[in-house]
Formats: sequence, C-alpha cells, structure tokens
Amino acid sequence: MLRIGIFGGTFSPPHNGHIYIAREAMKKARLDKMVFVPCGNPYHKKAPVTVDAKQRLEMVRLAIDGEAGFEICDIEVGLKEPSYTARTLEKLQKIYPQDRLCFLVGGDSLLDMEGWYHPEEIFKKAEIIVAKRGGMDSAEINAAAQSYRSKYGADIKIIQLEPIDVSASDIRERLRCGYDAKDMISERVLKYIKENKIYEDSI
Repeated sequence: MLRIGIFGGTFSPPHNGHIYIAREAMKKARLDKMVFVPCGNPYHKKAPVTVDAKQRLEMVRLAIDGEAGFEICDIEVGLKEPSYTARTLEKLQKIYPQDRLCFLVGGDSLLDMEGWYHPEEIFKKAEIIVAKRGGMDSAEINAAAQSYRSKYGADIKIIQLEPIDVSASDIRERLRCGYDAKDMISERVLKYIKENKIYEDSI
C-alpha cells in the first residue's frame, strides 16, 4: 500500500511555496508520491477564480516538471458544478483503490473543515496531513485536530514547516504591476504566464 499525498488548490499561480510544502510533506509524512489537483470551481473561495482551469493545470504541470514523486491529476478541471473535496476524494479512491490517500491542508484550512461539504466523508476517506507554518496558533490547531479525532475518528498528522514569505495573491499583484517575480515562481511558469498574458488585467 502506497501513501498518496493529495495537494488540492487553486494554484493561481503555482509558486515556490507550494513546491516547498509538497517536498516537506513528502518527507515528514512519509508519502510515496504527491498528486497535485488543481481545483475546478471551488465552492468555498471568497473571490472567483479568474484564470481558466486548463491554464492553471498547465502551470502546475510546468512547476512540478522534474520533481521526483510529483504528479498531476485533472479530475476537477472542466467541472461546471462546484468542486467538493469529499467528492474528489471519492473519485481518487477509485484511481488508487489499494492505497492510502493523505489529504494535505494548511493549519487555517483545518480550522474551517467542520464547515466543509460532508466533512465526515473527508475524514473517512483520507488521512489528513496538516502543514503548520510558523506563526500559527499551535494550541488552536491541536484542539481542532483532537475535536475531529473524537467526533469523526479522524486520522490527523501535523507537520511543522518554516514560515513561507510568498503568496499567490502577492505574485499576481507584482505581475499585474509589471514587477519581477522570478524568485517566487519557476522560470517555466513565468515564461508561460508572460506568453499567455495571464494576470495582466486582474489581481
């Protein structure tokens, strides 16, 4: 049985912070591979995703090219209905029927999972790997994890990461304003963004 990491997200754009998190999760949670799943139409996003899912899929493909153990899955791309983690994990179980799914979330997302679509199904279908970055409230995250363990029988592993001083929103703003972002994203992704004139008119 392999341990399959599932890294979902908007990835608009995928940046060095995403790669760092994935590498550390692979190592600290002893994962055999990390599968990136760019979201289609995330129901819980406060702001609409303005970049086409197929373009975000291609950016992730470029970002992870050459990274050992990294793969990409397009099951959410093209969905017209909202994408829900519980449904995505159900589909992934059919792709990896003999393996253990390990769903990667940030500490802030863990705190919100009670309000996600059918959280009981998420906890039943996957082990939860919590990427706790420096500066997050350890007591609050630990309390949430214990609550989910008691209520849902959740299998939750918390891994400690160094603070990450890079965000997709900052990168989009820099690119929109014509500033350099080469230290934040891969050259291949940056080239694709420039060729396709992504983020020029919106944040």
